[in-house]
Amino acid sequence: MIDAAEAAIIRRIFMEYDCGRSARTIATSLNRDGIPAPRSGGKGKGTWSFSTISGNWKRGTGILNNELYIGKLVWNRQRFVKDPDTGKRQARPNPPEAWITEDTPALRIIADDLWSRVKQRQGAIREDILSERAADPDAPQIERGHRPRYLLSGLLTCGCCGAGYIMISDSRLGCAAARNSGTCTNRKTIKRLDVEARVLDGLKTQLMHPDLVAEFIAEFHREMEKDRLEAEAGRVEAERALSKVTKEIDNIVTAITEGMFHPSMKAKMDALEAQKAAFEAKLTALPARSPVVLHPGLADVYAAKVSDLAAALNDPASRPEAVEILRGLIEKIVLSPDADAANGHVIELYGELGSILSLCSNGMCQNANARAVSAGVRQVTMVAGVGFEPTTFRL
Repeated sequence: MIDAAEAAIIRRIFMEYDCGRSARTIATSLNRDGIPAPRSGGKGKGTWSFSTISGNWKRGTGILNNELYIGKLVWNRQRFVKDPDTGKRQARPNPPEAWITEDTPALRIIADDLWSRVKQRQGAIREDILSERAADPDAPQIERGHRPRYLLSGLLTCGCCGAGYIMISDSRLGCAAARNSGTCTNRKTIKRLDVEARVLDGLKTQLMHPDLVAEFIAEFHREMEKDRLEAEAGRVEAERALSKVTKEIDNIVTAITEGMFHPSMKAKMDALEAQKAAFEAKLTALPARSPVVLHPGLADVYAAKVSDLAAALNDPASRPEAVEILRGLIEKIVLSPDADAANGHVIELYGELGSILSLCSNGMCQNANARAVSAGVRQVTMVAGVGFEPTTFRL
């Protein structure tokens, strides 16, 4: 059964797209007119976006690709397989010959000629995009996978609406909601390189605050001492047990010297002596105590690592690890438009700066029990302490 009001909206979308309007422009106009967007399974934000309209032509998703509007119901476009590593279902497209198509003329709401013109325009746009990608293979592409393409990808949010700040050109960032759905009034943009430079400079300044450096060293020492105590737990337990056995032996010897000997004491004494010998052998086999010794230049190493972070990001060999460390420091970065601020934006960074502990280099911590996380790098897990609580500061 066709809903007349919803059918009118679908026709409007097709006709506006046929007239040359982009999916983004159409989504913005629908949101501006207060027209509710479709919700899938009760999910969704209730606003239109360009992806709701454009969808994926291969999978048949999106308003402009739904063949039900021309009276065709298509089944079995895709199948689901379970990822053996994660256990999650993943969609896989089926070949066209496996599709099942059923004619449903009673559900047609779009004429064939309009549908054909829309398909032609979509095809032309796809050809243009493919040509541009062939000419510039390094251009940003959604299909590149889940690894962040840029240093701060996925961490930037709009201070006006909370949506993400995304690349809206080859060099500039802007609010996704303002660009894709028109639900945010923040139309200000900022160069990606300017954001990265301000974040890096701000981090270097904050990470080198004297209180933070001092807490880094103190917390590192506490963690190394904790590791040492855990490693010696077996020694402490063996020493305690040996002390108890020795005391029991002494008590029996005292009783015998005071004339309280009983034949059962001999068997008890033999058992205790055997236990004593076992505990002494265990203690002898354990490594000698090794106090935690921190290199006197640890603070200098910390400072050098922080200062070299930007250089490491520009070195292809160290960039992956440096990016991982840097992104680990940041929870989110909020950009708010402000005409009086640098680059027209106030930038606020939220994060836990204690993650910088991974910058401690091998050899500076003389403790065999320090946890190695990668070749040449030692790390301890920070607990919340002075200077390491979740932090917010403006850049």
